[in-house]
Amino acid sequence: MLSALWLAPIVLLLVHGYSDPESSPLDLLYFGLTALFWIGHRLSSTYLAYCTEAYRPLLREQPVRFVALPLLITAGCFALFLPADSALPWTREERLIGLAIIDYACVTYHFAAQHFGALSLYRSRVDRGSCIQMRRWDRFFALIAGGVLVFVADILAGAVAYQDQWVDRWFPAWIVSAENGIRGGAMFALLAITAITLFAELRTPRWSLPRVLYIIGLAVMVGLALRPRSLFLFLVIWTSQHWILATGLASQTPSAESAPTTGAVRRFLHRLNVRPWAVVLFLMLLSLVFLPIFEVEANRETGTYYGDRIFGAFATQLRTSTWVPALIALGFATGFIHYLLDRSVYRMSDPQVRAAASGLIGNVPRRSRRKNVSSFALVLVLALVSVGSLHAQIGSPEVGQQPPKAIYTPRPVYRPEWAKRGLTGKGVVLVTIDQQTGKVTGARMLQSTGNKQLDGAALEAYSQWRFQPGTGSQVKIPIEFANRPKPPAPKPTAPKPAILYPLLILIGFGVAVVAMRARRRGAR
Repeated sequence: MLSALWLAPIVLLLVHGYSDPESSPLDLLYFGLTALFWIGHRLSSTYLAYCTEAYRPLLREQPVRFVALPLLITAGCFALFLPADSALPWTREERLIGLAIIDYACVTYHFAAQHFGALSLYRSRVDRGSCIQMRRWDRFFALIAGGVLVFVADILAGAVAYQDQWVDRWFPAWIVSAENGIRGGAMFALLAITAITLFAELRTPRWSLPRVLYIIGLAVMVGLALRPRSLFLFLVIWTSQHWILATGLASQTPSAESAPTTGAVRRFLHRLNVRPWAVVLFLMLLSLVFLPIFEVEANRETGTYYGDRIFGAFATQLRTSTWVPALIALGFATGFIHYLLDRSVYRMSDPQVRAAASGLIGNVPRRSRRKNVSSFALVLVLALVSVGSLHAQIGSPEVGQQPPKAIYTPRPVYRPEWAKRGLTGKGVVLVTIDQQTGKVTGARMLQSTGNKQLDGAALEAYSQWRFQPGTGSQVKIPIEFANRPKPPAPKPTAPKPAILYPLLILIGFGVAVVAMRARRRGAR
């Protein structure tokens, strides 16, 4: 469950036959996963640090790591966002861009570090935790495959946070023309290090089936990023696997903690902590409740707000209220604290942390070699299905491409208030096109108009363009904003609450838990 091997075929199956993955059933699945796992996973390490008996000694022994630094991060984020534009040398928008870039760098490393942690955990559960050479290779594989190659894919797709503000200034322009070659080289590097990692694992006498699953699943995810049909596909698989893994680890970690002697709240939390399914349900509930609050920071104006489907007008009002600076500060603070505490509660090199996480790192019974071989055969079949589905969906780049032919060309919106302020500018937008569907998979500013609002309007419009399939993979589009207002866009209809979908997932999870408990009682 914690690998992506099972998730990739499901995602690709849901988008099969749809030219726009965001209008396919996949959007409904991602809505449910986001509502139930996104915020819960972010708060999971905080829950372990402050709501479990297992980590209580660490709060006393390491107050700087667990108390002082989180408070300092929180105070810093609020001190940065609450002051008005004129109070600091940078406007709120500039502060937002700066922190978003830092957050992107942190989250990229955070994802790669989590992959390394999962591989190390599976290795320790088969008594190979002391193998220094394999530990170093795990770190190399996780950082290269789950970090560097994903960053390369994001650059080529124009998906890096505020890419025009920093990445485009560092990398030469020839990277765009050499995109296909770079993707091919990155894919070759991915296949090579994956094959080496699998070979090194399978030649070990006590090889781990979960490690094999995880390695193949990670390679499938990164392969999807490097050969994209749609950025949305990669986003769903990449983030969903991360959230599920974090929630799963958090549910198991305190399960072996000792019972508290005093405190009604502590005894209540202990009863939750020794039941992993209860911890998962609690984190799901937190995720559902806090969804509209954290979406204020996480999404841009043109993004999809899943909180609107559940909370309706309440969620939309939050994004226009006077609380927006505080909510943005809260979002960044919890994100940075999550990166810090995730490293702290899973720092298995610390003997105190290993003792606190005894419910997670306990060894499992060894299996016979025959069972391992039969299980590996099943894994191989799943891997072939996953990779085959991936290949069928993304296809191969075509040669001899014709110049792109646009068939749907909405113009950028030039708002009346911009005309009153006299905002004008010229720029160039680079659009990346899906050869199979003709849809735009990426748009970024090759030459800025000189104004962030005008750049955003251009990118929003050209991201909606459609081209005749097979007529080109990229095109440069010049844009000029003159001092002329445009007709206002039609008013969006009020979103209808859709709390039924995450509730159905919760009910399904509850039924599965009840069935598992009944089966265990029957086995006894």
